[in-house]
Amino acid sequence: MTAMNTTELFDLLAIAEADREDCLALLADPAHDIVVAEVAASLTRSFGTFNEITVTEPTQDPLVWLKAYFRLTPAVLEWHRERGIPEQVTRDTLADVGRHLAISRRVTGEFSLQTWRWLTHHFTVRIFALGRLQFALQRTDLEAAGAITPGDWVLAVHIPEQGPLLPSLVDESLAAARSFFPRFFGDRPVTVVTCDSWMLDPFLLDRVSATSNVGAFVRRFTPLGHSTDGHTDALYFVFRTRDLDRLSELPRDTSLQRAVLDRLELGETWQVAWGYFRL
Repeated sequence: MTAMNTTELFDLLAIAEADREDCLALLADPAHDIVVAEVAASLTRSFGTFNEITVTEPTQDPLVWLKAYFRLTPAVLEWHRERGIPEQVTRDTLADVGRHLAISRRVTGEFSLQTWRWLTHHFTVRIFALGRLQFALQRTDLEAAGAITPGDWVLAVHIPEQGPLLPSLVDESLAAARSFFPRFFGDRPVTVVTCDSWMLDPFLLDRVSATSNVGAFVRRFTPLGHSTDGHTDALYFVFRTRDLDRLSELPRDTSLQRAVLDRLELGETWQVAWGYFRL
């Protein structure tokens, strides 16, 4: 396995300068190394199984997970290289580490990784960034007549915080997915893209234009008629806060912002809904 110095590591993970000193201190601190090894082992067991071997959680300490991610980065890089996955895809995928560290600092005002569990996708090598969108290859337990059967391989789509969700960029990502997954994972054939998100809550469809970026995206999906409560999910992803006492302070500059705040001020609960479309 190729060794990496810290500059190479932090560059690959797109870690901002504001977080690098804290990352160096974390790497130098041996206090939690036993648990870090347990976390790394849990991730490694799931490596390349696309979540058919699920990741166990020896701890929920975010910085233990981050240190395990640092430790496993060379192995992820080697796994990608052995399969011929383009370097740009690898870099774009792993850049989520720096992105989420920056989001956590913006939200909390300190060095942290609130979304450590999300990054297990990246460090069990089951998610890939292809342009504007990320796609996680996984088996589904969803069912839709004529389209999805439980146990099918599907692509679960995710939207990183990375500029506007232009329909043209979405089209480019989907075109990339159509060629990428058959080429590198032809033994796991996929024909369907799925999504579970507060953005698929029918409440939003009535309040954003079909010609808006978000409106155009969510209208690609056929609803599956299944949802769960996600009361502050919309608030967090639009405003990066879950503080319901701050609603009056938040901007209402876009139809999306207004929709999120209107529903919460009505005392209603945002839903995480499921949908799909054919790739």
